[in-house]
Amino acid sequence: MGKYKVGKETKEKIYEASKALFYEYGYTSTTCLKIAKESGANVGLINYYYGSKGGLGIELYNELMSTIKAKVTENLYKLGLETTLLLQTAVEWRVLNNNMRFNKNFSRFYYDLLGENVLYKEQSVVTDFYRNLAESCDLHYSDFEIAFIAFASAGATQGINLAYDAGLIDCSSQDFINSSIHLLLNNMGLDPNLIKQIISESYEIEKMFTVRIEKNFNIV
Repeated sequence: MGKYKVGKETKEKIYEASKALFYEYGYTSTTCLKIAKESGANVGLINYYYGSKGGLGIELYNELMSTIKAKVTENLYKLGLETTLLLQTAVEWRVLNNNMRFNKNFSRFYYDLLGENVLYKEQSVVTDFYRNLAESCDLHYSDFEIAFIAFASAGATQGINLAYDAGLIDCSSQDFINSSIHLLLNNMGLDPNLIKQIISESYEIEKMFTVRIEKNFNIV
C-alpha cells in the first residue's frame, strides 16, 4: 500500500510539473529532463507512467477537452437550458476558439501538439466526441470515417487559426468562429439550414457565460 501511494504521488507530481512547464514554455520546448527536474522524479518514471512526453501531452489535452465540456454542461444546467449534443458542441467550440484567441499559452500548446503529430499518434478523446456527435445526429459513420473527420477538422482548425493570427484572414472574431463552426459541421455532412441554426443559437448561448483557461491550464 505504501509503495502504491508513493507511486501515485510521483505520477501526480510529474503531471503537475508538466502542466506548469507546458503552459509556461510550450510542449515543444519542454523536455523530459525539465519535467523530471521540476517534479523531482527520475526521468525514466515519465516513460513508466505515461509512455512518453507525448503521453503526457495527450493526457493533458484530453483533460482540457473533457473539463471544458463539463464546465459548459454545468453552465447550461445553471441557466436551465436544454440543448442537443450538436448545439452544446458548437458552444464548446466557441469557448475553445475564444481561449485560442486570448490565451496564447494555450494556443501555443495546441499548435505544438499538432505540429509534432501528438494528436494524431496518441489516443485522443476528440475522436470519441465526434463519434458521439455523429450518433446523436443519426449519422452512421465507420471508425475510419470518424477518425478522418476528426483529424481533418483538427488540421483545418490549425491552419485557419494560424492564418487568422498572422492576419491572412481579414474578418471579425465572430465571423471567424462562425465560419469555423460551419466548416466543422459541413465536414460531417449536416444540412446547411441546420448548420445555420446551430451557429445562430450557439452564439446567443455563449454570451450568457464564460469559461476561461488560466495559468497552468486551470479552467474556471
